[in-house]
Amino acid sequence: MDDVLSFARAIPLAFGALLPVVNPLGTAIILLGLTEDADVSTRARIAKAVSINTVLLLAAVLVAGRVVLGFFGISVPIVQLAGGLVLAAMGWQMLFNPDDPSSDTKASDARASDRRDYESQVFYPFTFPLTVGPGGVAVAITLSAHSTREHVMATVAAQLGSFVGILAVAVVTYLCLANAGRIAARLGASGMSVLIRLSAFVIVCLGAEICWSGARVLLRSLSVAG
Repeated sequence: MDDVLSFARAIPLAFGALLPVVNPLGTAIILLGLTEDADVSTRARIAKAVSINTVLLLAAVLVAGRVVLGFFGISVPIVQLAGGLVLAAMGWQMLFNPDDPSSDTKASDARASDRRDYESQVFYPFTFPLTVGPGGVAVAITLSAHSTREHVMATVAAQLGSFVGILAVAVVTYLCLANAGRIAARLGASGMSVLIRLSAFVIVCLGAEICWSGARVLLRSLSVAG
């Protein structure tokens, strides 16, 4: 029963933490400008390839995160505390700067290469760093630490739940990228700003939740040691 709960809780946590950072709507608008001379079918192929790469990249970080932490001897509560603070800080910045402060940098990096050679740009820069940037990687590492449990099966269940959350984010990303033109026309600048602000508030709350999970374990260990 605990394993099922770990699986069920990990899905909305991973989805809610990654979705605002990946920012499919903002990414779709940037990608629309970078592929302005591409037809609808080409954009659909790009969206599919980017979504698949997003799943592979985030899943690899999710699985390898625990190995990296073990190699450097970093405890899980410390990563939860630090990662939660970083996540909350990112959300706070997005909340008061809804235009996505990294968008200009991402767009300029992407424009540095040939616009018409889309196939060679699917991973870099369309997937990384346009869709999954350093923030997304940091969140995936934090989720990897957060999914670690005392029992192996509970850890596996939590990581499977996180993977399902990653898949859900990739599906939303695909839908946004494939329909970027329609979304931009319907939402407009004000609609995009409102959605980004709401997403920013959610990510601040999730960051605080993950941070408190790590702090609670550390405080408990201090009380036991005392």
